[in-house]
Amino acid sequence: MLKLYQFPISHFCEKARWALEIKELPYRKVNLSLLTYAKKTKKIAPKSSVPILEHNGQYIQNSDAIITYLDERFSRRKLTPEDPKEAELAAAWESFADREIGPAVRLLIYHTLLEHKDLVVPLMTQDGTWYSRTTTSFAFPKMVGPMRELMKINDATAQEAEQKISTALDNMVETLGDREFLVGETFTRADLSVASMLAPLFMPDGYGINCWPKEIPEPLAGQISRFSDRLSWAENIYDNFR
Repeated sequence: MLKLYQFPISHFCEKARWALEIKELPYRKVNLSLLTYAKKTKKIAPKSSVPILEHNGQYIQNSDAIITYLDERFSRRKLTPEDPKEAELAAAWESFADREIGPAVRLLIYHTLLEHKDLVVPLMTQDGTWYSRTTTSFAFPKMVGPMRELMKINDATAQEAEQKISTALDNMVETLGDREFLVGETFTRADLSVASMLAPLFMPDGYGINCWPKEIPEPLAGQISRFSDRLSWAENIYDNFR
């Protein structure tokens, strides 16, 4: 049995979930606690970050490595193009998404939601243990400062993140033109990576979050609205492939 150590809210974990599910591979989610995950993950992998995939005694860390591992061992619905040039281009788009889009989206969302304990605690603890929401809620006031410091979340970096996302969306729209896919003529890890990194900005049903706020607080709501005209491609990718 494949196991995925994850946070339900993480878009990097969503990327791994999507890869497993589009390949129709049965797996078990192991949802980690924000308060204790580092101790758990460092026992099985070099870094504390998730996702981590466990398979046959091996632990594969990071979403890009997980997709490569799955493609190499499970031939159904390969996400890496067979053509070497297309594979190289898909890898470049994936790296761009993981490096430029994913962290900026995470920072922008946390910058607002960390000011709203009632909204963010359920997101942090979805599908956790019965006591995780209580313990996280209790510890939350002492978590906010270290989280902001560790992730460098402040007004200035949030403004930079918004600009970075906007630039990435412009590049994506220009590259696509009237094409359906970023690379070649089929859905690849490039499309999966970019769409999953953008997904928290429109939170599609396939993402699996059942407690996303119905009304997004400001300034996040306004920031998302400024992206909305350029998110339709990612929304269509979710509609058609998730």
